[in-house]
Amino acid sequence: MTKFFIILQFFLTVSIVSAESHKLEVAIENCYYAKKFAEIVIEKRKVLRPLTYYEQIDFASPAAMEIIIEAYETDLTEPKFSDGWFKKCQEISCSGFWADLEKATKLVSD
Repeated sequence: MTKFFIILQFFLTVSIVSAESHKLEVAIENCYYAKKFAEIVIEKRKVLRPLTYYEQIDFASPAAMEIIIEAYETDLTEPKFSDGWFKKCQEISCSGFWADLEKATKLVSD
């Protein structure tokens, strides 16, 4: 019976480590999408895309409009702007806030 509990504990430990590793992977991926989204928005601002363009899009990501608004209010240029958002994403690790930026990136890339 003791052997069973040792094996069970081993598999539970491996599962927990694997789950935490996956969370970290998702968080890093979200931060890279935040950076990419910020790059695109700041570049589109430089070619005079109006803020109203973004107001018509229903973004699933709560972070999308925050990045857009800051892009239109800042004097920062690339890469400082997108690097700043990458760092904010790392500091604010709430993955729900950063989720769906991959979809948002596709929406504004045209």
